[in-house]
Amino acid sequence: MVLFKTEDLSFTYPKCKLKALDCVSLSINKGEFILLMGRTGSGKSTLLRMLKKELSPVGSVEGQITVSSKQTGFVIQNTDVSFVAENVRGELAFALENMKLKNDEIAVRIGETASFFNLSDMLDKKISSLSGGERAVVAIASAMICDADALILDEPLAQLDPKSTAQLISLLKRVNEELGVTVIMSSHTADGIIDFCDRLIIIEEGKIASDGSPQNLKNSEEALDYFPIYTSLFDERPLTVKEAIPLAHSLNEKNFVNCDKTQTVAELKNITFAYGKNERDILSSLTFKAYKGAVHSIIGANGSGKTTLLKVLAGIKKAYSGKVKVNGKIAYMPQNPRYLFTKDTVLEEIDEQTAKVFGLSDYLFHHPYDLSGGQMQKLALAILSKQDFDIMLLDEPSKALDSFSKKNLKVYIKDLAKQGKTVIIVSHDLDFVGDVSDYVSFLSDGIITITGDRRQVLSSLNFYTTQIRRITKAHLKSAVSTEDLI
Repeated sequence: MVLFKTEDLSFTYPKCKLKALDCVSLSINKGEFILLMGRTGSGKSTLLRMLKKELSPVGSVEGQITVSSKQTGFVIQNTDVSFVAENVRGELAFALENMKLKNDEIAVRIGETASFFNLSDMLDKKISSLSGGERAVVAIASAMICDADALILDEPLAQLDPKSTAQLISLLKRVNEELGVTVIMSSHTADGIIDFCDRLIIIEEGKIASDGSPQNLKNSEEALDYFPIYTSLFDERPLTVKEAIPLAHSLNEKNFVNCDKTQTVAELKNITFAYGKNERDILSSLTFKAYKGAVHSIIGANGSGKTTLLKVLAGIKKAYSGKVKVNGKIAYMPQNPRYLFTKDTVLEEIDEQTAKVFGLSDYLFHHPYDLSGGQMQKLALAILSKQDFDIMLLDEPSKALDSFSKKNLKVYIKDLAKQGKTVIIVSHDLDFVGDVSDYVSFLSDGIITITGDRRQVLSSLNFYTTQIRRITKAHLKSAVSTEDLI
């Protein structure tokens, strides 16, 4: 049974010449797990929103859409803006109350849903107190509580740590296999998903570039960039770490060369911080140093204090004990790039030359809020690039970016370091961290438990490490990036 069908579907946003979608024809069957991938701004979010009538964007539509799903749940890219209640119970109840169900029916639905999604112990918790992974589960549970037979998710993994990512993928697999729910999910990462999804659909410039099973598409050179890093390293084209490990004996690594920077430009010494007098310490006697001309990355679980550390460095938050020393001007990109947007169009935010450098030339007359998540990241970075700074603080800069945009971001950050600028990154994207960093620090329980050269740190960690390290651990001493391989 076909639940979603588009025939020559085209869509153009107001005041735009380029089509966001261009003659898209596809059918999605009941019970399928679809992974939707494509470059930043390729039309993924637009297509997903078109499949949910209530969320369809405003613009010019051509072609046909047929939706046979009786109830489609939708989880947007930034879940925080979708919540309407203060606590989990209220969030789950909201849609049921709108359906005018009786109180006893609502109680049964909430109890059953909370049990399936492991939310029973947090029903009365404030949503603001939950970790990123927990909030993502609440958003999915809220979308599913009305007995949805289809679930659409726009970049649900973008801001999750490795543990939360694995748990959410496992949950979505259960929803698909145990409940028979059709899952359509966009993502810039295929690791952990590609081996069990039914179809991989790749969109390029608003058109369907590829549509097929991962087993078939892995042999396509055009599609290979969307597969996990390790897939392209071997002729056998493994889809999982498990499949790649036996093949890794053929790989060799470059000699380890320690990054030797000595001039300190920013330092946190014995910093302790809490968000309220009766709240737990987010940072506890934390010490951190950043060096001139180096790229530092701070990694750790959701809620470990990484963003707080950046805010203390930036002077946005004031620690109640300890010392902050900063030698130079700071530019700060927050986790939500919208905080940097103050104008009505991209062209008012940045000039045409800057837009060209950051790949935004085709979106000059878009309102910043109408950009895709990845394009918002690019615009925020473009705005910061025009500032006079010595130190750049970036909170999750690679989220919602495709692999091609990440390569461009890496080049930009490395160029800043060559100019003597210091870049301090907070990120859950461990593969990006392994590629771009000079130094890595692991933050846990309010303190930095290990810090040092990227290869030293990432090769010493078992869970918070890169795909390359996972497959080469038994054979190579400290390779954590493809650049470390010969």
